[in-house]
Amino acid sequence: MSIPHQGLWSKAPLFQNLTPEQLARVGGLLAFKHLEPGQVLFVAGEPCIGFFIVLEGAIQLLRPEGDGRETLLNLVRPPQSFAEAALFSGGDFPATARAQEASLVAMMPKAPFLALLRSDADLCLKMLESLAAWHHRLTFQVQQLRAQDGAGRLRRWLLDEAAKAPNREILLRVPKKVLAAQLGFTPETLSRLLGQLKKEGVIQVEGARIRVKG
Repeated sequence: MSIPHQGLWSKAPLFQNLTPEQLARVGGLLAFKHLEPGQVLFVAGEPCIGFFIVLEGAIQLLRPEGDGRETLLNLVRPPQSFAEAALFSGGDFPATARAQEASLVAMMPKAPFLALLRSDADLCLKMLESLAAWHHRLTFQVQQLRAQDGAGRLRRWLLDEAAKAPNREILLRVPKKVLAAQLGFTPETLSRLLGQLKKEGVIQVEGARIRVKG
């Protein structure tokens, strides 16, 4: 039986260790939703109905502030998942999820998913193993970033992204203020550091495109 979008959602870290049979059981629970740019998936404070996997596009996770503004907590891209903590804690969604661009997400409904975990101990253990391995990789990345100064963090990000991009040319799919927040900078600091690297001949910048030389 063909499972919709399996080549996309099965890449999520949570499902990395599952067998084809287990993936089929998981895939049978998923529902899929297309989102237009700016469309809200859920709002902070709503009861958690499940967790989500980004298959295409990008989802902003935003914390509402008392003055009506929102703080960007994370920008989730394929094949990452989000809202698992709210699902397992039994609480509400702690943030608002909004599509930054046209996106496709898979939703894992809460009750059927928890029932599946209770019915299949091996599947449950494999998902925990995958989650632990992913957490270990994230912790290692955070430790590396903390060990570097601002310029070092930016250089590391540029090198990592260039290694995955055709001709080492990075296309910025998010506003620079969003990228700055992800790297722990102010927008002004990011602009200054990019200008410095451009002056040194490390990068070429043309609009939303950054080419890393060497």
